[in-house]
Amino acid sequence: MPRALVLGNGMMLATFDHRMEMCDFYFPHVGMEDHTGYGDRHRVGMWVEGKGIRWLSDPSWQISSQYKPETMVGLALLRNEDLQIEATAEDFVHPVYNVLIRRFTLRSIDNQPREVRCFFNHDFHIYGDKQKDTAFYEPYTNTIIHYRQRRYFLVGGDTDCPTVCRSGTKGGRYASALRRMEHLKTCGISSFTVGKSEYQGLEGTWRDAEDGELSRNPIEQGSVDSTVGIYCRIEPGKDTTLTLWVCAGKELEDVIALQETVLTEGVERMHRNCHNYWKSWVNKTPHDFGSLSGDLVELFKRSLLTMRMHADSKGGIVAAADSDIMAFNRDTYTYVWPRDGALICTALDDAGYMEVTRRFFEFCATVQTPDGYLLHKYNPDTSLGSSWHPWLRNGEPQLPIQEDETALVLYALWHHFEKNQDFEFLQEMWGHFAKRAAQFLHDFREEETSLPLASYDPWEEHRGVFTYTTACTIAGLQAASHIAHVLGHHKHSERYQMAADAMKQGLLFHLYDDELKRFLKRIERKDGVTVSRDTTPDASLCFLWKLGILPAEDPRIVSTMEQLEEHLTVHTPIGGLARYTNDVYHAVTTPSKEIPGNPWVITTLWDAQWHIARARSLEDLEKPRDVLKWTCKHASHTGILAEQINPFSGEHLSVAPLTWSHAAYVETVLLYLEREHELKNLSPIP
Repeated sequence: MPRALVLGNGMMLATFDHRMEMCDFYFPHVGMEDHTGYGDRHRVGMWVEGKGIRWLSDPSWQISSQYKPETMVGLALLRNEDLQIEATAEDFVHPVYNVLIRRFTLRSIDNQPREVRCFFNHDFHIYGDKQKDTAFYEPYTNTIIHYRQRRYFLVGGDTDCPTVCRSGTKGGRYASALRRMEHLKTCGISSFTVGKSEYQGLEGTWRDAEDGELSRNPIEQGSVDSTVGIYCRIEPGKDTTLTLWVCAGKELEDVIALQETVLTEGVERMHRNCHNYWKSWVNKTPHDFGSLSGDLVELFKRSLLTMRMHADSKGGIVAAADSDIMAFNRDTYTYVWPRDGALICTALDDAGYMEVTRRFFEFCATVQTPDGYLLHKYNPDTSLGSSWHPWLRNGEPQLPIQEDETALVLYALWHHFEKNQDFEFLQEMWGHFAKRAAQFLHDFREEETSLPLASYDPWEEHRGVFTYTTACTIAGLQAASHIAHVLGHHKHSERYQMAADAMKQGLLFHLYDDELKRFLKRIERKDGVTVSRDTTPDASLCFLWKLGILPAEDPRIVSTMEQLEEHLTVHTPIGGLARYTNDVYHAVTTPSKEIPGNPWVITTLWDAQWHIARARSLEDLEKPRDVLKWTCKHASHTGILAEQINPFSGEHLSVAPLTWSHAAYVETVLLYLEREHELKNLSPIP
């Protein structure tokens, strides 16, 4: 199920579905160690005296969710006619402290007083599974703590009770916490229980809450969960606020200290801090948004924030944090693909967020192999990710790589330098990454044609010599030549430029089809001979002009792009462009001429970028502006962009959000604004 909210700070990341139940909870890396099991939810329910309990998953709840504008604070409106209550829910992860805060402001619909008990169930799968965990009630802090090895999660809460004791616990937490005990009946967690879940048929302690009472079992180990209750009374015409927080750390004292921070700072101050931080962050670089409407600008800013949420504090940028893709292949998108990261970085650099991208380049230098190339994908802690690229194929050894992943990082690194002119960082990256990467691209070529040796395509499905990969490698070699030149390594610069020039000649000779008048998707070479030619129209051919290998107006590009539009356009009311013809990945119908595959956000935006590049008048920008509107229309109500879209219903398919989709939107908006500004201020182009 696509995520409605994604909240984080670079170490902690929490995602919520449209029912405002937490689906994913990552710590201490973005996208790594999901402490919520696949398909599970952390339940929230409200019990009203005389009416019973309604979990938020119950259809009796009317729920609408969004973000507070230009922030990473979730805002949801909840209404339940059965219970005669409504609530405003605000959720956020503090930008500095590893604390998730959920604040509910309750009121009565019928203006009658009533007792409300709010129950929060936490079904942690620490380290991603459910074994050897412990959950216990900690009486001195009035909290539930889940732990295993080096992962601790403290669940605490409070109401706006005026008698709350705020005495500190740091340094002598037990002595001072004892003084809080007299308040436990009127503030903080009102009740609790710990028990078994997903074990011997036991569903979990949330079932214990359904009669409005918890059994107060203080500890359990193995396959466990917990439920806490926070009780309050709603008075007529008056709001009542209750708050739950989850503190994450690697030691017991870490989470105790975080709880103390929440109590000392206060939830309201932490809320303002989070709200103001992200609002300042997303507006730090001024942009003239020209003719773009407010909803397009709003999605631009939401995309920047979403991209930032997927950037780990150690530099890795994960493709997506939506774990529901596990249903497809028992694996996720929570990996760092160097290709995705490089393209996300170019968009972030263009938007002015170079401090985020610098950490990504350092990440790539850490994971680079001694021979200079990057492998398929990595975990955010720099360990090697899962892969389906074999080291042995047809009885012969091979490098299981996509060469574009090494080349595009070089391209993005030079792009980064052009934006910030940081010579010292470039010199550092030359020694730690760029020199070895460039030498690999230089050497990993066929002698007869100067084309790259075979590797896998950007869609990770086929192996061969691809036009796309060749374009990326040329761009990577050109970038390496520029880097070497500006640092004074002139022999290296000349060597890489000569290799790029030779490869470009090989591209034009071997990968352009004069009869079809378009570039081929790929060829296969054996013993110096082309043994097969793949003529499939593929949107990745856009990288020929996107990377500047050929101008957008080159007749070969124009012919190729026009044919891509003809073959890849989805002819349903949904529209958009597929990746390539006969694309069956997550297909909802058999591919056909009318529906060559599901429309993808990135491929549809690439086509818009081509029209931006070719625009000679403001009228020429109408089509790409329509694509920006199309993208906005097919975002979720919270501004989330998926990987793919159902060609019939517009429903999000695969993962949502996909970081690459948001990056492509940011890139397209910036290209559009730049071109619009040029056309407004320059005389007409003949």
